[in-house]
Amino acid sequence: MRLQSKLTLFSAASKIIILLLLVMVLPPVINRIALLSTDQRLLQKKEQVFDIIEEQGIESFLTGDEDSAYGSYNLLKEEFISMEPIDPSQINNRIENTLRKVEGEIVEYRVLSLAFELHGETYLLEIGRSLDTIRETSNTLQRYALYFLVGVVLFTVFIDLVFLKVLLRPMRLILRKLKRIGHPDKFKPTPLPTTTSDFIYLNDTINNMMGQVQDAFRKEKEFIGNVSHELLTPVSILQNRLENLMADPIVPDEVLPKLAESQKTLYRLKSIIQALLLISRIENEQYLKNESVNLRALVQDVVEEIGDRAEMKEVTISTSLHDNLVLPNANHSLLFTMLFNVVNNAIKYNKEGGSISINGSGLGNKYKLTVTDTGTGIAEDQLPKIFRRFKRAHATDGESYGLGLAIVNTVAKFHKIKLDVSSKLNEGTTFAFVFPKSS
Repeated sequence: MRLQSKLTLFSAASKIIILLLLVMVLPPVINRIALLSTDQRLLQKKEQVFDIIEEQGIESFLTGDEDSAYGSYNLLKEEFISMEPIDPSQINNRIENTLRKVEGEIVEYRVLSLAFELHGETYLLEIGRSLDTIRETSNTLQRYALYFLVGVVLFTVFIDLVFLKVLLRPMRLILRKLKRIGHPDKFKPTPLPTTTSDFIYLNDTINNMMGQVQDAFRKEKEFIGNVSHELLTPVSILQNRLENLMADPIVPDEVLPKLAESQKTLYRLKSIIQALLLISRIENEQYLKNESVNLRALVQDVVEEIGDRAEMKEVTISTSLHDNLVLPNANHSLLFTMLFNVVNNAIKYNKEGGSISINGSGLGNKYKLTVTDTGTGIAEDQLPKIFRRFKRAHATDGESYGLGLAIVNTVAKFHKIKLDVSSKLNEGTTFAFVFPKSS
C-alpha cells in the first residue's frame, strides 16, 4: 500500500475513533447543557415574575384571599408558573425534576421552587418547564451536532488527502526519476523542488548513491573491457604457436593429443573473453543502432545458419510469423546473436527427435516473438538466475560457459526488448521477446 494511502487511512481512522468517542460523550454532555440552560431560563423567568410583582403588586397573581393561589400553564403544558401562600416552616428552595398532574395527565417537569416574603406573608413561587421539551431540544442539538461532526470529519479527511498529495509530491518525483533509470549511466542528479528538508536529504542521498553506483559500474565495465581486450592478444599468440607446433614434423605423435587439448582450452578461453568483451561493448553503448532489421528475414537467417546443428540432433524447426515487423533503429548483428543463442540452446538441450517453434504476431502496439522447445526445461527456482554471467541453467556439458543468455539479456535491454522466460522440467522452455513496434 502506498504511503499516501496509509497516511490518509490513518488520518481517517483516527478521526472516526474521535468521532465515535464524541458520539458516546455527546448525549450526556448535551443533556447536561440543556438542563443548565433550562435552569438559567427558569431563573430568568423568576426575575421577570419579581419585576411584575414589584411593578403591579402581588395582586396581579393572587386575589388577596388567605387561601388564594395562582397557577398558569401554557397551551401545550410545556411551561407553568404557580404561586401560593405557604407556612414559613415549609421553605425549601430548589430546582428539581418532579411529576405534576395537569388536567388528569401526569407530566414531568423541571421545577424551580422558591419561597419569598412580601408584606409579612411567605409565598412559594414555582416555575416549571416540561422535561419532554427539554429532551426534544437536547435530541435536536445532538442530531445537528452529530451532522456537524460528521461534516467536519469528512471535510478534514478531504483536506488531509489534498495536503498529503501536495506534501508527498516530491516523493512521487523521486520515484518517477528512479523508474526512468534504464541504465546507471543514464542517471543525472537533479535538485528537488521542495522546501521539506527530509525530502531534500533523501534526494541528495539518492543522487550521491547513484553517483557511487555509476563510478563502480563504469570501473567494472572498463576493467572487463580492458582485461578482455588485453587477454585476446596473448591467447591468439598462444593459439598460433600451438598450431605451428602441431604442424611441425619433429613433434612426437604422443605429444599431439596434449597440444590439441591445450588448443581446445585456449579456444574456450578465447570464446569467454570475446563474450565478455561483447557484453562490455554493448553496455558501454559502443554499438550503433542505425539499421532497419526485418524480423522475418532475421529469423530465416538464424534458421538457415543453425539448420545443420538441428539436423544432427534430429530436431525440427518450424516458423510462423504474422504481421511482419521491421525495426527501424536496430543492430542486425546483435539481434542475430541474441536470437541465435536462444535457438542454439533450444537445440543443445532438446530431446532427439524434438521440435522448436518460432512464432511471431502483433500484440497491440507491440510485437511478440516466441521460441519454444520440447527440451529438458529449467527448474522454476533457477529461472531468475539464468541471465547471470557464468550461470549455467543445465548440467555442465563441457561447451557452455554461462554467457550465452547473459548476452541475450544484454542485447534485449540494448534494444528495449522485454524478455520473459517460462519453463517446465521435462516439457520445454519458451523465450518470449516483446518488441516495440516503433523506436
